Amino acid sequence: MNELKCIRAFVKVVEVGSFAEAGRQTDTAKSVIATRINQLEDHLELQLLQRSTRRLHVTDAGTEFYERCVHLLAEFEQAKAAVHSTEWALSGTFRVSCNSSVIAAFLAQDLCEFRSQHPQLQIELRQHDRFCDPVQEGYDVSIQPTSTLPGTLQRTEVFPARRVVVATPEYLEKNGHPTCPADLKDHSLAHNDHVEPDCILRFDNGNEIETVEIKPVVRTNTIHMLHAEVMRHNCIALMPVFFIERELTSGQLVPVLPNLTVSSARIYAYYRKSSFVPMKVRIFINNLRNKYGNFPPWEKRLLEKHPEYAVLLGR
Repeated sequence: MNELKCIRAFVKVVEVGSFAEAGRQTDTAKSVIATRINQLEDHLELQLLQRSTRRLHVTDAGTEFYERCVHLLAEFEQAKAAVHSTEWALSGTFRVSCNSSVIAAFLAQDLCEFRSQHPQLQIELRQHDRFCDPVQEGYDVSIQPTSTLPGTLQRTEVFPARRVVVATPEYLEKNGHPTCPADLKDHSLAHNDHVEPDCILRFDNGNEIETVEIKPVVRTNTIHMLHAEVMRHNCIALMPVFFIERELTSGQLVPVLPNLTVSSARIYAYYRKSSFVPMKVRIFINNLRNKYGNFPPWEKRLLEKHPEYAVLLGR
């Protein structure tokens, strides 16, 4: 019996809720996962999991053992990292989940740069325009704009994703210019309901927050649909500056309510809640924070071209 492999199998089964999914994420046969759990229970003389045809239940003893195993595995990873810390050598597989807008704007390039700095590292990047729990779905880190925080996760803010309500000049010439948030109700809007599921836009006029409930003609969880509808002169949409910097700079898109600031979204890095965060996760997140920070480079470039947008960006 390999106790470490059995413990890893048990922790993974608890986190993902099934033998089959634990096997898939660890590239191990389901039967092997089941055998390891049985060996562990026999060795401990305890029932850790209650099996049924439909689902697994963790016993009270299993819950306590799981919590201790997570700490044990974290300490083990910390010990391994300490051995190699003098060379900062990262190896193995680094699995990242991210939404499509951030990938398209810059994260793909950031990961290429990260791998060139650590050539022994294997990168896996997957796109999810929904909330992705990295523990449940087998990722080291998930980059996404949401405030959801399950108990198994912790998060670090990477940068603020300041947003602007925009349209093409052609749309505004045809349909008129809104002069206040309430006027948006008379226009066609495309909306990302993953970021703002309640379909409420919040504007700051410097004195108070003004809200407007919208009824979008297009609802989606991907920014590419918003961008397509807006660029076809069909809609107004709220979009992050990092994704439309070029269009704003060139004048293809213009702010609809230039004297109001929209509440910012936040881009977070989510990862397993633990007393020890793996070195590859820590280094990657620190790289992103140092590169983008509270005043990201796309905002600096935009303000160099259009200093009048300072109010829009809360500057």
